Amino acid sequence: MPTEPQTYVLDLPNAFSELTPLISFLDGAGSQPIEIDCSGVAMLPSRCLQILLGAEQQWRSEGLEFSVTNITEGCRRALSLMGVDANRFEDKETA
Repeated sequence: MPTEPQTYVLDLPNAFSELTPLISFLDGAGSQPIEIDCSGVAMLPSRCLQILLGAEQQWRSEGLEFSVTNITEGCRRALSLMGVDANRFEDKETA
């Protein structure tokens, strides 16, 4: 029976928002599938993208589900400016 992913609602109202809560969530998630909900993201800073890409690589290398959901338009624009397709996190083959 698959384990339900732990969900973290990423709250980034601006590019200078604190990322410590995200890092703490990832550190505490251990070997469980996770979902990052981006519905509260107005602008995704590059440091946050680095954290998400590193976590994605780690989780998928362990065969665990890693997803980023509810990607807002502001988040999509930021990803595009950094050369990352927003669909990347939905594609299981990209890791």
